Amino acid sequence: MKSVFFLIFLWAANGSAGDYSAPQARIRFTYLASWGEAGSGPGQFKAPEGLDVDPSGNLYVADTGNNRIQKWDAAGNCLASVGGFGWDREQFDRPVAVCAGNGLDVFVADYGNGRIERYDKDLHFLASLTSSDSWPLALRFGFPRDVGLSDQGELLCLDGENRRVLKLDILGSPLRSFGDFDSGEGSLSDPFRMLITRNSIWISDRDDPSIVLYDTHGNFLRRTVAGSVPEPAGMTGLEDELVLAVGRSGEWLVFSENGGMIGRPKLEGFLYSQFREPVDAAFWKGRLYILDRMSCSIMLFQMTHRGE
Repeated sequence: MKSVFFLIFLWAANGSAGDYSAPQARIRFTYLASWGEAGSGPGQFKAPEGLDVDPSGNLYVADTGNNRIQKWDAAGNCLASVGGFGWDREQFDRPVAVCAGNGLDVFVADYGNGRIERYDKDLHFLASLTSSDSWPLALRFGFPRDVGLSDQGELLCLDGENRRVLKLDILGSPLRSFGDFDSGEGSLSDPFRMLITRNSIWISDRDDPSIVLYDTHGNFLRRTVAGSVPEPAGMTGLEDELVLAVGRSGEWLVFSENGGMIGRPKLEGFLYSQFREPVDAAFWKGRLYILDRMSCSIMLFQMTHRGE
């Protein structure tokens, strides 16, 4: 789910595990299975970039290279898909992110078409949202990188073209933007992924590699130290108010909700070096799903316990 109380930071790390000297985190994950493979058939992926889970445990994948969205159940079965390259209804041009957290709707950031698409939970088309000429020029968006819902039903678009976040009301009309170039410390350079919690909005910023935190109104709160999260990417939630960070090098770090680093979790049945290019993650009832772009797979882990 994109709207959660806790966070996972997923980043693309340039260095090795030896670049970090954090203590061992008191968290453990056990590897269970991997689903998917490279290709364009059912249950196959091509350079997938986005992942989310609904309250029932169904997974939704932005199968970016195949220009489609896939739905999987919690047992690893591909249930449905929609898409194909194009700009018409039920077509996409590089879908990069999905939001399925309310259990009813599936919102898709259709990057190349510069729009947000809305489907129901069974992937039936409902509506399309693009910037309107009637909107104030300063509140139009292009090339959405992510999309999410607040607890109040507001729609948030991570605007890749203008490098900011745009907040819209429940009717789809723009309310305000934040993270713009004139936002001081809260300015975004290359926003990649967004996570909405009950009290905060978190943005991964790749150019000035850091995580930027805002309150629910869009007021800047803090930024992690530049370089502490190299090339940050997808985010999702864990239990117990913890933060888990994973990088393309395969390294994971655990953080507290306020950004304090706790350390690396233990993995059982899997090596950090086995990751090829993880780009997004989702968490549901003790299960952690990692989407690996290069291996075209979803990797499933179970959070077993918090003991050493």
